[in-house]
Amino acid sequence: MNKTLQRRKKLLITATLTLSMLLTLITPGAVPAASAAADISDLKKSVQALIDEAATKGIRVSIGLKDLSGYFGNEETLLGSKEAYKPASTIKLALVAALMQQVDRGALTLEDTVTVEPDDVVGGTGSLQKETFPQEVSLERLARLMITQSDNTATNVLIDVVGLKRVQELMDQLNLEVMHLGRKMFAAAPTPEQDNFINAADLITLLDRIYKHSFLTEKSKDTIIGWMLAQEVNTKFGAALQGAKIAHKTGENANVTHDTGYFLVPGREMAVAVLTEVTTTEDFDEAQAIGNPVVQEIAKAIYGFLQQSAAGRPQMAVTRFLDVPDHHWAKAEIEKAISYGLLSGSSDTEFSPAEPITRADFVSALARAQGLPEESGDTNAAAAAQPITRAQMFTLFMQAYANSRSSGLPAASALNASDADQVPAWAKDAFSQAQQLGFLKGYVDGSLRPGMPATRAEAAKLVSLLLP
Repeated sequence: MNKTLQRRKKLLITATLTLSMLLTLITPGAVPAASAAADISDLKKSVQALIDEAATKGIRVSIGLKDLSGYFGNEETLLGSKEAYKPASTIKLALVAALMQQVDRGALTLEDTVTVEPDDVVGGTGSLQKETFPQEVSLERLARLMITQSDNTATNVLIDVVGLKRVQELMDQLNLEVMHLGRKMFAAAPTPEQDNFINAADLITLLDRIYKHSFLTEKSKDTIIGWMLAQEVNTKFGAALQGAKIAHKTGENANVTHDTGYFLVPGREMAVAVLTEVTTTEDFDEAQAIGNPVVQEIAKAIYGFLQQSAAGRPQMAVTRFLDVPDHHWAKAEIEKAISYGLLSGSSDTEFSPAEPITRADFVSALARAQGLPEESGDTNAAAAAQPITRAQMFTLFMQAYANSRSSGLPAASALNASDADQVPAWAKDAFSQAQQLGFLKGYVDGSLRPGMPATRAEAAKLVSLLLP
Protein backbone atom coordinates (compact mmCIF):
# COMPACT_ATOMS: atom_id res chain seq x y z
CA MET A 1 0.00 0.00 0.00
CA ASN A 2 1.27 3.50 -0.82
CA LYS A 3 2.97 4.94 2.30
CA THR A 4 1.59 8.44 1.71
CA LEU A 5 -1.95 7.10 1.52
CA GLN A 6 -1.35 5.04 4.65
CA ARG A 7 -0.25 8.16 6.50
CA ARG A 8 -3.29 10.13 5.29
CA LYS A 9 -5.59 7.34 6.39
CA LYS A 10 -4.01 7.19 9.83
CA LEU A 11 -4.21 10.95 10.39
CA LEU A 12 -7.82 11.23 9.28
CA ILE A 13 -9.08 8.21 11.20
CA THR A 14 -7.19 9.27 14.35
CA ALA A 15 -8.80 12.71 14.26
CA THR A 16 -12.20 11.21 13.64
CA LEU A 17 -11.89 8.84 16.60
CA THR A 18 -10.68 11.69 18.84
CA LEU A 19 -13.83 13.66 18.08
CA SER A 20 -16.13 10.63 18.30
CA MET A 21 -16.85 10.85 14.59
CA LEU A 22 -15.98 7.44 13.23
CA LEU A 23 -18.23 7.69 10.24
CA THR A 24 -16.06 7.01 7.22
CA LEU A 25 -13.14 4.62 6.82
CA ILE A 26 -10.66 5.80 4.20
CA THR A 27 -9.40 2.73 2.39
CA PRO A 28 -6.63 3.51 -0.11
CA GLY A 29 -6.32 1.33 -3.13
CA ALA A 30 -5.07 1.40 -6.65
CA VAL A 31 -7.37 2.86 -9.28
CA PRO A 32 -8.42 0.00 -11.53
CA ALA A 33 -7.23 0.25 -15.07
CA ALA A 34 -9.91 1.17 -17.55
CA SER A 35 -10.76 -1.55 -20.00
CA ALA A 36 -11.92 1.05 -22.50
CA ALA A 37 -11.12 4.69 -23.14
CA ALA A 38 -12.36 6.95 -20.36
CA ASP A 39 -15.04 9.53 -21.08
CA ILE A 40 -14.53 13.32 -21.01
CA SER A 41 -18.18 14.27 -21.47
CA ASP A 42 -18.31 15.90 -18.02
CA LEU A 43 -15.29 18.01 -18.91
CA LYS A 44 -16.93 19.10 -22.14
CA LYS A 45 -20.07 20.13 -20.26
CA SER A 46 -18.10 22.15 -17.73
CA VAL A 47 -16.05 23.91 -20.38
CA GLN A 48 -19.04 24.56 -22.64
CA ALA A 49 -20.84 26.19 -19.71
CA LEU A 50 -17.90 28.55 -19.28
CA ILE A 51 -17.86 29.31 -23.02
CA ASP A 52 -21.59 30.09 -22.95
CA GLU A 53 -21.21 32.31 -19.89
CA ALA A 54 -18.36 34.21 -21.56
CA ALA A 55 -20.48 34.76 -24.67
CA THR A 56 -23.08 36.61 -22.60
CA LYS A 57 -20.31 39.07 -21.67
CA GLY A 58 -19.19 39.64 -25.24
CA ILE A 59 -16.20 37.28 -25.15
CA ARG A 60 -15.60 34.91 -28.07
CA VAL A 61 -13.91 31.70 -26.94
CA SER A 62 -12.35 28.73 -28.72
CA ILE A 63 -10.99 25.69 -26.92
CA GLY A 64 -9.00 22.78 -28.25
CA LEU A 65 -8.22 19.63 -26.27
CA LYS A 66 -6.11 16.66 -27.35
CA ASP A 67 -5.52 13.62 -25.17
CA LEU A 68 -1.82 12.76 -25.30
CA SER A 69 -1.87 9.98 -22.72
CA GLY A 70 -4.14 7.53 -24.51
CA TYR A 71 -6.27 7.26 -21.37
CA PHE A 72 -9.11 9.12 -23.06
CA GLY A 73 -8.69 7.28 -26.34
CA ASN A 74 -6.51 10.02 -27.90
CA GLU A 75 -9.68 12.06 -28.24
CA GLU A 76 -9.51 15.52 -29.81
CA THR A 77 -12.20 18.04 -28.93
CA LEU A 78 -12.89 21.50 -30.32
CA LEU A 79 -15.41 23.70 -28.53
CA GLY A 80 -16.66 27.24 -29.08
CA SER A 81 -15.94 29.50 -32.03
CA LYS A 82 -14.39 27.93 -35.13
CA GLU A 83 -13.22 31.27 -36.54
CA ALA A 84 -9.60 32.43 -36.68
CA TYR A 85 -7.98 34.80 -34.17
CA LYS A 86 -5.15 37.26 -34.08
CA PRO A 87 -2.58 34.92 -32.57
CA ALA A 88 -0.51 37.43 -30.61
CA SER A 89 2.51 35.54 -29.28
CA THR A 90 1.09 32.02 -29.57
CA ILE A 91 2.34 32.12 -33.18
CA LYS A 92 5.86 31.94 -31.76
CA LEU A 93 5.30 28.21 -31.26
CA ALA A 94 5.27 27.84 -35.05
CA LEU A 95 8.59 29.69 -35.27
CA VAL A 96 10.30 27.68 -32.54
CA ALA A 97 9.09 24.44 -34.14
CA ALA A 98 10.56 25.50 -37.50
CA LEU A 99 13.80 26.52 -35.80
CA MET A 100 14.21 23.14 -34.12
CA GLN A 101 13.38 21.37 -37.37
CA GLN A 102 16.30 23.22 -38.96
CA VAL A 103 18.49 22.23 -36.02
CA ASP A 104 17.53 18.58 -36.48
CA ARG A 105 18.37 18.82 -40.17
CA GLY A 106 21.82 20.17 -39.37
CA ALA A 107 21.20 23.52 -41.06
CA LEU A 108 21.52 25.36 -37.74
CA THR A 109 22.74 24.69 -34.21
CA LEU A 110 21.53 26.29 -31.00
CA GLU A 111 25.14 27.30 -30.32
CA ASP A 112 25.21 29.43 -33.48
CA THR A 113 25.28 33.14 -32.79
CA VAL A 114 23.81 36.08 -34.61
CA THR A 115 24.62 39.76 -34.33
CA VAL A 116 21.69 41.68 -32.87
CA GLU A 117 21.82 45.29 -34.06
CA PRO A 118 20.17 48.34 -32.50
CA ASP A 119 17.73 48.41 -35.42
CA ASP A 120 16.51 44.93 -34.47
CA VAL A 121 15.19 46.11 -31.13
CA VAL A 122 11.40 46.44 -30.73
CA GLY A 123 9.20 47.11 -27.73
CA GLY A 124 6.58 45.08 -25.94
CA THR A 125 7.50 42.09 -23.83
CA GLY A 126 10.99 40.72 -23.23
CA SER A 127 14.22 41.75 -21.55
CA LEU A 128 16.56 41.67 -24.55
CA GLN A 129 15.54 45.18 -25.62
CA LYS A 130 17.13 46.58 -22.43
CA GLU A 131 20.63 45.36 -23.31
CA THR A 132 23.44 47.07 -25.22
CA PHE A 133 23.82 46.49 -28.96
CA PRO A 134 25.32 45.36 -31.22
CA GLN A 135 26.08 42.05 -29.53
CA GLU A 136 26.35 38.38 -30.41
CA VAL A 137 23.47 36.27 -29.10
CA SER A 138 23.12 32.50 -29.42
CA LEU A 139 20.11 30.95 -31.10
CA GLU A 140 19.46 29.01 -27.91
CA ARG A 141 19.15 32.20 -25.88
CA LEU A 142 16.99 33.87 -28.51
CA ALA A 143 14.61 30.89 -28.63
CA ARG A 144 14.48 30.59 -24.85
CA LEU A 145 13.67 34.29 -24.42
CA MET A 146 11.05 34.09 -27.17
CA ILE A 147 9.18 31.32 -25.35
CA THR A 148 9.78 32.07 -21.67
CA GLN A 149 9.39 35.86 -21.86
CA SER A 150 7.63 36.20 -25.22
CA ASP A 151 10.55 38.45 -26.17
CA ASN A 152 9.65 40.33 -29.35
CA THR A 153 13.19 41.39 -30.25
CA ALA A 154 14.39 37.79 -30.00
CA THR A 155 11.44 36.69 -32.10
CA ASN A 156 12.16 39.11 -34.93
CA VAL A 157 15.83 38.14 -35.04
CA LEU A 158 14.84 34.46 -35.23
CA ILE A 159 12.42 35.21 -38.05
CA ASP A 160 15.38 36.54 -40.02
CA VAL A 161 17.43 33.44 -39.18
CA VAL A 162 14.76 30.81 -39.91
CA GLY A 163 12.77 32.66 -42.58
CA LEU A 164 9.02 33.07 -42.98
CA LYS A 165 9.17 30.65 -45.93
CA ARG A 166 10.56 27.85 -43.75
CA VAL A 167 7.86 28.41 -41.17
CA GLN A 168 5.13 28.22 -43.81
CA GLU A 169 6.66 25.07 -45.28
CA LEU A 170 6.33 23.42 -41.88
CA MET A 171 2.73 24.59 -41.53
CA ASP A 172 2.01 23.06 -44.95
CA GLN A 173 3.82 19.85 -44.00
CA LEU A 174 1.56 19.52 -40.94
CA ASN A 175 -1.57 20.37 -42.98
CA LEU A 176 -2.35 23.40 -40.82
CA GLU A 177 -4.98 25.38 -42.67
CA VAL A 178 -5.17 28.61 -40.66
CA MET A 179 -1.94 29.05 -38.68
CA HIS A 180 0.18 31.61 -40.49
CA LEU A 181 3.21 33.72 -39.62
CA GLY A 182 3.25 36.45 -42.25
CA ARG A 183 5.06 39.34 -40.54
CA LYS A 184 7.39 40.26 -37.73
CA MET A 185 6.26 41.48 -34.32
CA PHE A 186 5.20 45.15 -34.43
CA ALA A 187 5.36 45.16 -38.23
CA ALA A 188 2.36 46.06 -40.35
CA ALA A 189 1.01 43.43 -42.73
CA PRO A 190 1.17 44.68 -46.35
CA THR A 191 -2.09 42.82 -47.02
CA PRO A 192 -4.58 40.99 -44.79
CA GLU A 193 -3.36 37.72 -46.23
CA GLN A 194 0.17 38.48 -44.99
CA ASP A 195 -0.92 38.96 -41.37
CA ASN A 196 -0.63 36.42 -38.55
CA PHE A 197 -3.50 34.02 -37.83
CA ILE A 198 -4.32 31.10 -35.57
CA ASN A 199 -7.16 28.83 -34.56
CA ALA A 200 -7.59 26.21 -31.84
CA ALA A 201 -7.57 23.25 -34.23
CA ASP A 202 -4.17 24.10 -35.72
CA LEU A 203 -2.65 24.88 -32.33
CA ILE A 204 -3.73 21.51 -30.97
CA THR A 205 -2.34 19.74 -34.02
CA LEU A 206 1.01 21.52 -33.70
CA LEU A 207 1.21 20.72 -29.97
CA ASP A 208 0.33 17.08 -30.65
CA ARG A 209 2.98 16.73 -33.35
CA ILE A 210 5.64 18.39 -31.19
CA TYR A 211 4.79 16.15 -28.22
CA LYS A 212 4.93 12.99 -30.34
CA HIS A 213 8.07 14.34 -32.10
CA SER A 214 6.61 13.33 -35.46
CA PHE A 215 8.73 15.92 -37.30
CA LEU A 216 11.35 16.58 -34.62
CA THR A 217 13.83 14.49 -32.71
CA GLU A 218 12.91 13.62 -29.15
CA LYS A 219 15.72 15.90 -27.95
CA SER A 220 14.25 18.87 -29.81
CA LYS A 221 10.79 18.09 -28.47
CA ASP A 222 12.16 18.01 -24.94
CA THR A 223 13.98 21.30 -25.52
CA ILE A 224 10.81 23.09 -26.63
CA ILE A 225 8.74 21.72 -23.75
CA GLY A 226 11.54 22.60 -21.34
CA TRP A 227 11.34 26.22 -22.42
CA MET A 228 7.55 26.15 -22.11
CA LEU A 229 7.84 24.71 -18.59
CA ALA A 230 9.94 27.75 -17.67
CA GLN A 231 7.22 30.20 -18.78
CA GLU A 232 7.56 33.56 -17.02
CA VAL A 233 4.34 35.16 -18.30
CA ASN A 234 1.86 33.84 -15.77
CA THR A 235 -1.24 35.97 -16.26
CA LYS A 236 -3.42 33.15 -17.59
CA PHE A 237 -2.75 29.40 -17.09
CA GLY A 238 0.07 30.24 -14.70
CA ALA A 239 -2.09 32.47 -12.52
CA ALA A 240 -4.78 29.81 -12.23
CA LEU A 241 -2.52 26.79 -11.78
CA GLN A 242 0.35 27.95 -9.59
CA GLY A 243 2.66 25.08 -8.82
CA ALA A 244 1.04 22.77 -11.37
CA LYS A 245 3.17 21.05 -14.00
CA ILE A 246 2.16 22.93 -17.13
CA ALA A 247 4.25 23.81 -20.19
CA HIS A 248 2.65 26.70 -22.02
CA LYS A 249 2.92 29.77 -24.24
CA THR A 250 0.80 32.86 -23.75
CA GLY A 251 -0.38 35.43 -26.25
CA GLU A 252 -1.95 38.82 -25.69
CA ASN A 253 -2.47 41.78 -27.95
CA ALA A 254 -5.18 44.43 -28.29
CA ASN A 255 -8.43 42.62 -27.46
CA VAL A 256 -7.24 39.01 -27.57
CA THR A 257 -5.79 36.95 -24.73
CA HIS A 258 -4.69 33.33 -25.23
CA ASP A 259 -2.78 30.53 -23.57
CA THR A 260 -1.86 27.14 -24.96
CA GLY A 261 0.34 24.21 -24.06
CA TYR A 262 0.53 20.97 -22.12
CA PHE A 263 -1.19 20.01 -18.87
CA LEU A 264 1.20 17.33 -17.66
CA VAL A 265 -0.87 15.45 -15.09
CA PRO A 266 0.86 12.03 -14.94
CA GLY A 267 -1.12 9.50 -16.96
CA ARG A 268 -3.57 12.17 -18.13
CA GLU A 269 -1.35 14.44 -20.23
CA MET A 270 -3.35 16.75 -22.49
CA ALA A 271 -2.66 19.46 -25.06
CA VAL A 272 -4.82 22.52 -24.39
CA ALA A 273 -5.54 25.68 -26.37
CA VAL A 274 -7.72 28.48 -25.01
CA LEU A 275 -8.26 31.45 -27.32
CA THR A 276 -10.39 34.47 -26.43
CA GLU A 277 -11.40 37.73 -28.05
CA VAL A 278 -13.11 40.47 -26.04
CA THR A 279 -15.55 42.02 -28.50
CA THR A 280 -16.70 44.85 -26.23
CA THR A 281 -13.44 46.84 -26.28
CA GLU A 282 -10.21 47.41 -28.19
CA ASP A 283 -8.39 48.76 -25.14
CA PHE A 284 -5.58 46.38 -24.20
CA ASP A 285 -5.71 46.73 -20.42
CA GLU A 286 -9.49 46.52 -20.30
CA ALA A 287 -9.55 43.50 -22.61
CA GLN A 288 -6.95 41.65 -20.52
CA ALA A 289 -8.85 42.40 -17.31
CA ILE A 290 -11.99 40.94 -18.88
CA GLY A 291 -10.48 38.04 -20.79
CA ASN A 292 -7.77 36.71 -18.46
CA PRO A 293 -10.21 35.50 -15.76
CA VAL A 294 -12.09 33.53 -18.43
CA VAL A 295 -8.88 31.79 -19.55
CA GLN A 296 -8.02 31.10 -15.92
CA GLU A 297 -11.40 29.55 -15.07
CA ILE A 298 -11.26 27.31 -18.13
CA ALA A 299 -7.72 26.22 -17.22
CA LYS A 300 -8.83 25.33 -13.68
CA ALA A 301 -11.77 23.30 -15.00
CA ILE A 302 -9.58 21.31 -17.38
CA TYR A 303 -6.67 20.72 -15.01
CA GLY A 304 -9.02 19.88 -12.17
CA PHE A 305 -10.79 17.28 -14.28
CA LEU A 306 -7.49 15.66 -15.24
CA GLN A 307 -6.22 15.64 -11.68
CA GLN A 308 -9.42 14.18 -10.28
CA SER A 309 -9.46 11.58 -13.04
CA ALA A 310 -5.93 10.57 -12.09
CA ALA A 311 -7.06 10.28 -8.45
CA GLY A 312 -10.01 8.12 -9.48
CA ARG A 313 -12.70 10.78 -9.07
CA PRO A 314 -14.06 12.45 -12.21
CA GLN A 315 -14.74 16.17 -11.89
CA MET A 316 -18.38 17.21 -12.04
CA ALA A 317 -19.95 19.96 -14.11
CA VAL A 318 -20.14 23.33 -12.36
CA THR A 319 -23.62 24.16 -11.08
CA ARG A 320 -24.86 27.73 -10.66
CA PHE A 321 -26.94 28.03 -7.49
CA LEU A 322 -29.68 30.62 -7.06
CA ASP A 323 -28.72 31.22 -3.41
CA VAL A 324 -25.04 31.85 -4.20
CA PRO A 325 -25.03 35.21 -6.01
CA ASP A 326 -21.93 36.68 -7.67
CA HIS A 327 -21.20 38.85 -4.62
CA HIS A 328 -21.28 35.95 -2.14
CA TRP A 329 -18.02 35.85 -0.15
CA ALA A 330 -17.46 32.14 -0.86
CA LYS A 331 -18.91 31.87 -4.38
CA ALA A 332 -15.64 30.86 -6.08
CA GLU A 333 -14.81 28.26 -3.42
CA ILE A 334 -18.32 26.78 -3.43
CA GLU A 335 -18.23 26.35 -7.21
CA LYS A 336 -14.74 24.87 -7.00
CA ALA A 337 -15.75 22.38 -4.31
CA ILE A 338 -18.79 21.42 -6.37
CA SER A 339 -16.79 21.06 -9.58
CA TYR A 340 -14.39 18.65 -7.89
CA GLY A 341 -17.24 16.61 -6.43
CA LEU A 342 -16.29 17.43 -2.82
CA LEU A 343 -19.75 18.75 -1.95
CA SER A 344 -23.16 18.76 -3.57
CA GLY A 345 -26.07 21.16 -3.57
CA SER A 346 -28.95 20.86 -1.16
CA SER A 347 -31.12 20.75 -4.30
CA ASP A 348 -30.65 21.17 -8.04
CA THR A 349 -30.87 24.95 -7.70
CA GLU A 350 -29.71 25.71 -4.15
CA PHE A 351 -26.55 25.15 -2.11
CA SER A 352 -27.82 26.44 1.28
CA PRO A 353 -24.51 28.15 2.13
CA ALA A 354 -25.60 29.36 5.58
CA GLU A 355 -26.89 25.97 6.73
CA PRO A 356 -24.77 23.75 9.04
CA ILE A 357 -22.71 21.00 7.44
CA THR A 358 -22.84 17.55 8.99
CA ARG A 359 -19.82 15.73 10.36
CA ALA A 360 -20.25 13.04 7.73
CA ASP A 361 -20.33 15.49 4.82
CA PHE A 362 -17.25 17.38 5.98
CA VAL A 363 -15.11 14.31 6.62
CA SER A 364 -16.15 12.88 3.24
CA ALA A 365 -15.24 16.17 1.54
CA LEU A 366 -11.80 16.08 3.16
CA ALA A 367 -11.22 12.55 1.91
CA ARG A 368 -12.28 13.45 -1.61
CA ALA A 369 -10.06 16.54 -1.65
CA GLN A 370 -7.07 14.32 -0.90
CA GLY A 371 -8.00 11.88 -3.67
CA LEU A 372 -8.73 9.07 -1.24
CA PRO A 373 -11.34 6.42 -2.05
CA GLU A 374 -14.09 6.05 0.55
CA GLU A 375 -15.76 3.07 2.15
CA SER A 376 -18.74 4.30 4.11
CA GLY A 377 -20.12 2.52 7.18
CA ASP A 378 -22.96 3.06 9.64
CA THR A 379 -20.76 3.22 12.79
CA ASN A 380 -22.04 6.03 15.05
CA ALA A 381 -24.45 7.12 12.35
CA ALA A 382 -26.36 9.39 14.70
CA ALA A 383 -23.23 11.40 15.51
CA ALA A 384 -22.28 11.50 11.85
CA ALA A 385 -25.55 13.23 11.00
CA GLN A 386 -24.96 16.00 13.56
CA PRO A 387 -23.55 19.41 12.58
CA ILE A 388 -19.80 19.70 12.92
CA THR A 389 -18.58 22.54 15.14
CA ARG A 390 -16.02 25.08 14.00
CA ALA A 391 -13.49 23.66 16.46
CA GLN A 392 -13.96 20.14 15.09
CA MET A 393 -13.87 21.35 11.49
CA PHE A 394 -10.62 23.30 11.83
CA THR A 395 -8.94 20.48 13.76
CA LEU A 396 -9.72 17.96 11.03
CA PHE A 397 -8.88 20.39 8.25
CA MET A 398 -5.48 21.41 9.63
CA GLN A 399 -4.46 17.75 9.93
CA ALA A 400 -5.41 17.21 6.28
CA TYR A 401 -3.70 20.43 5.23
CA ALA A 402 -0.49 19.51 7.06
CA ASN A 403 -0.52 16.14 5.32
CA SER A 404 -0.79 17.80 1.90
CA ARG A 405 2.32 19.95 2.43
CA SER A 406 5.97 19.01 2.09
CA SER A 407 6.93 21.60 4.74
CA GLY A 408 5.59 21.89 8.27
CA LEU A 409 3.00 24.22 9.72
CA PRO A 410 3.82 27.33 11.75
CA ALA A 411 4.35 26.80 15.46
CA ALA A 412 1.22 27.32 17.53
CA SER A 413 1.02 30.61 19.41
CA ALA A 414 -1.47 32.52 21.52
CA LEU A 415 -4.83 33.04 19.83
CA ASN A 416 -5.90 36.53 18.87
CA ALA A 417 -9.59 36.35 19.68
CA SER A 418 -12.06 37.77 22.17
CA ASP A 419 -13.27 34.26 23.04
CA ALA A 420 -9.90 32.47 22.99
CA ASP A 421 -10.68 30.97 26.39
CA GLN A 422 -13.64 29.11 24.87
CA VAL A 423 -11.50 27.18 22.37
CA PRO A 424 -11.09 23.56 23.56
CA ALA A 425 -7.52 22.57 24.44
CA TRP A 426 -7.48 19.94 21.67
CA ALA A 427 -8.38 22.61 19.06
CA LYS A 428 -6.07 25.44 20.15
CA ASP A 429 -3.11 24.44 17.95
CA ALA A 430 -5.33 24.04 14.88
CA PHE A 431 -7.00 27.41 15.47
CA SER A 432 -3.64 29.12 16.00
CA GLN A 433 -2.09 27.66 12.86
CA ALA A 434 -5.19 28.42 10.77
CA GLN A 435 -5.17 31.98 12.06
CA GLN A 436 -1.48 32.47 11.20
CA LEU A 437 -2.00 31.09 7.68
CA GLY A 438 -4.97 33.37 7.07
CA PHE A 439 -7.53 30.56 6.94
CA LEU A 440 -9.33 31.69 10.10
CA LYS A 441 -10.41 35.33 10.07
CA GLY A 442 -12.96 35.36 12.89
CA TYR A 443 -16.06 37.50 13.14
CA VAL A 444 -16.45 41.28 13.21
CA ASP A 445 -16.63 41.25 17.03
CA GLY A 446 -13.23 39.53 17.22
CA SER A 447 -14.64 36.14 18.21
CA LEU A 448 -13.92 32.69 16.75
CA ARG A 449 -17.05 30.94 18.05
CA PRO A 450 -15.48 27.47 18.28
CA GLY A 451 -18.65 25.76 19.49
CA MET A 452 -20.90 27.14 16.77
CA PRO A 453 -21.93 24.80 13.93
CA ALA A 454 -19.82 25.33 10.81
CA THR A 455 -21.74 26.38 7.71
CA ARG A 456 -21.64 24.74 4.31
CA ALA A 457 -20.01 27.87 2.86
CA GLU A 458 -17.28 27.81 5.51
CA ALA A 459 -16.63 24.15 4.78
CA ALA A 460 -16.38 24.83 1.03
CA LYS A 461 -13.93 27.65 1.69
CA LEU A 462 -11.66 25.32 3.66
CA VAL A 463 -11.73 22.17 1.55
CA SER A 464 -11.08 24.19 -1.61
CA LEU A 465 -7.68 25.07 -0.13
CA LEU A 466 -6.66 21.44 -0.65
CA LEU A 467 -7.34 21.69 -4.39
CA PRO A 468 -4.96 22.97 -7.10
